[in-house]
Amino acid sequence: MQMPLELKVKRANLVSGMDGENTWFELHLVCSPTDKSGTLEIGDRHVFATRRNRPILGKRKSCALVVSVKRRSSLTKENIDTIGLSASKIGNLCFVPPGEKDLFWPSQSAALDADVFVSDELFDGLVSALQSGKRATWLELEIEKRGVLEYGWEPDGSRKVWKLESTTEMSCVDVESMDVGIAF
Repeated sequence: MQMPLELKVKRANLVSGMDGENTWFELHLVCSPTDKSGTLEIGDRHVFATRRNRPILGKRKSCALVVSVKRRSSLTKENIDTIGLSASKIGNLCFVPPGEKDLFWPSQSAALDADVFVSDELFDGLVSALQSGKRATWLELEIEKRGVLEYGWEPDGSRKVWKLESTTEMSCVDVESMDVGIAF
């Protein structure tokens, strides 16, 4: 059972780096929830929802979300097998638990990070559109993982529940598709 996660794109950043002799590029989309996306409860302590959709959840801490769009062609066969990419899985959405402050790092809030691998044509088209001044206005991810994701009791499906095995370790679900809205 796929669950849609509807998002508003707040900012898009093109990031590059070097891996040996190869240059790589990623498109980072900083996203926030929309009222239409309902509520994604993550374990007992975290939530991805607008303020309007959070009042009854009390003291749950809100998570930020960054979607990293990458070229599938940049992966080796071993990487594809390790991630488990297939025709029905294009990436992962991971819950990253909060990090404790230590000598070298400040404390970090819990976050959601998605890695989505797309064709070169789609990647290049997105980057071209954004570089020409168009804006990504919305993004929808279809996520799934049997036994981990389920709907709440609401008949409209507005509440989704992500059951975590551990609140101190990273947990991931599959991203099966991605749609992006571009404003002209």
